[in-house]
Amino acid sequence: MADIRKSFIEAEALARQGRLVDAHNAYRAILESDPNNEDARYRLAVVDLMRGNHAAGADRLRTCLEARPDNPDILYSLGRACIALEQYDDAATQLGKAASLSPDRPDILAALGDAHYLEGTLDAALAAYQRAHRLSPADPRIPVNMANALSRLGDHVQALKAARAAYDLAPARPEIALAYANTLRGAGRLDEALDIIRPLLSARPGDPAVVACAAEVLDRMGESNDAAALLTPWLDKADVPAPIARAVGQVAVNRDQAQLTAEAAIPAIERALEGARLNRLDRRGLLFLKANLLQGLGRTEAAFEACTQANDVAGVTYDPEAAAERFASYRRVFGRETLSSLAHATHRTERPLFIVGLARSGTTLVEQILDSHPDVAGGGELEDIPRAARGIDGYPDGLTSLRPDALDRIAADYLAVLDGISPDSRFVTDKMIANTEHLGLISMLFPAARVIHVQRHPLAIGLSCYFQNFRSRNEFTFSLDGFAHYFRHTDELMRHWSDTLDLRIHRLRYEELVRNPRPEIEALLDFCDLPWNDACLAFNRNDRFVDTLSYAQVRKPLTTEPAERHIRYAEQLRPLAEALAEEIERYEADSPA
Repeated sequence: MADIRKSFIEAEALARQGRLVDAHNAYRAILESDPNNEDARYRLAVVDLMRGNHAAGADRLRTCLEARPDNPDILYSLGRACIALEQYDDAATQLGKAASLSPDRPDILAALGDAHYLEGTLDAALAAYQRAHRLSPADPRIPVNMANALSRLGDHVQALKAARAAYDLAPARPEIALAYANTLRGAGRLDEALDIIRPLLSARPGDPAVVACAAEVLDRMGESNDAAALLTPWLDKADVPAPIARAVGQVAVNRDQAQLTAEAAIPAIERALEGARLNRLDRRGLLFLKANLLQGLGRTEAAFEACTQANDVAGVTYDPEAAAERFASYRRVFGRETLSSLAHATHRTERPLFIVGLARSGTTLVEQILDSHPDVAGGGELEDIPRAARGIDGYPDGLTSLRPDALDRIAADYLAVLDGISPDSRFVTDKMIANTEHLGLISMLFPAARVIHVQRHPLAIGLSCYFQNFRSRNEFTFSLDGFAHYFRHTDELMRHWSDTLDLRIHRLRYEELVRNPRPEIEALLDFCDLPWNDACLAFNRNDRFVDTLSYAQVRKPLTTEPAERHIRYAEQLRPLAEALAEEIERYEADSPA
């Protein structure tokens, strides 16, 4: 026994010194002399993980669990191994068990947040990070992770608070300052992001994450040539780091400079994909960039193949049964026979201007046009209506029990948000695409509101969605089957809203807008009771920050090319065309001659 204790001490010392091969051999020797020594088996597994041999470590940890199924340390280590192996569902399961056994350990909760974040369950990730932060408020890494989750959820206000809290805790730590700069970039506070990143770039010019952040900030500021100049020296490297490849792809996709072409960017992205292990989010992001670059070059088959790989890698699943039930509940609550019994807020403000439509239908473009008018402020994708819906018990059925005073309170909170965006504008737009599902609630909160429904050819939207790396939600976009199912239900719901609600709804077709912008914009402004303003036709000169995947497109003059792009993919989109044959026929029949 004394000899084994001495061997353990020696093995632990070797591990602390970083002599991992020697430590591995020492623990193996203990286990060979005592095959039932579970402590040695566990330590051997941990050294496997430290050496990067995650598969072997995970196998040993599962053996350890057979003897000690309720050991939080084993569960924690196995969860971390599963994250490294991109087995995020299993990681969340193991770490969830560990957290239930040791609810006061912030390291376990932070790792659980990582597992949820990487599998795409962002609300669960945020909840885990928040619990970890309450237990360890002095650890700056945890609020950084909270900021990442909040940014992907689109809540940039709270993301900035979390990132700033981390920065205040450790302003001298480069990785914390970098995270803060990235959060500022995501929130559109580009000058502040540049102020943070410039000193980092001077101090760490060879740090790929710093260079990538600086390039992405410059690109968003319209300084694409400077962004390209930062990235070009990395193009010929044998190993291209993932952050550099991401920034290279983004700058090249926007095509606002001549230095960094798609032809140069694609090989760099491919080398990054072939290089060191990437997590699922990084891999899918690079594949989507590659697909869009190939599409820009007119390489249709290769682009669609890369896009399919990206969607397969994403690991996102869409639940058609849950979606169908959700849409059925909207029609049930807001049926003709029940509509008159629903309460409404008592005010009659027209201030919120709702822009709805599927992702990639043109809602960002329409908001950019309206924001160019002096009487309108663009609010972007506001989370407040969906958040209010989530706060109503049994939504949407719970709406039947709401009284005017409750609706007035919800409406007042929402109007306060609009005041924070622009206190003086006559209208503030809200282009949250999820509001398509919540027009019934909107009609109760804002009976006098106007709604602009942006439409686009089903195949054009389907193709564009399929090529986009959405940050969160939009699970239906990651497969053509999922898109067909969701489009069909959304299309039916919009026809239901038009038939039942008293809301004023203006239909605007993307194809007509890009072909005949002046009359379409005139009709749009007339619907909003706004006078003509030439700035609306020159919307591409509007330099406001756009926090969507369309941010580069709205800086450019209108072109019909995106409206017609799906025609080149007729063969690849044949299954979608067959699934949406009725909806396509109806859309094309309603199109102007």
